[in-house]
Amino acid sequence: MERYKFTFADESSVEEFFESDNEAIVAATAANGGSSRGLYVQRYDHRGLLLPTKLPPGGHRGTRCPMTPATSAVREPTTRASAVAESAAGL
Repeated sequence: MERYKFTFADESSVEEFFESDNEAIVAATAANGGSSRGLYVQRYDHRGLLLPTKLPPGGHRGTRCPMTPATSAVREPTTRASAVAESAAGL
């Protein structure tokens, strides 16, 4: 197990042990309310120095697919359900 340090946007920090960087990043993000904004996750090496993890310092801005509108998944089922309800009402 490796020792990790989480530093939150309010400058508070916590140290915990985890098996991997991914496990530590998931736990830190959950502890930060599901957001990586303002979050630093670092791992201690064998000399006691802090090393950055795959989470960039300060979190990440996320990714978006420019081809897919963010609301399409929400609107589509509603439209289909309305069409089915209208068809059933007309029978």
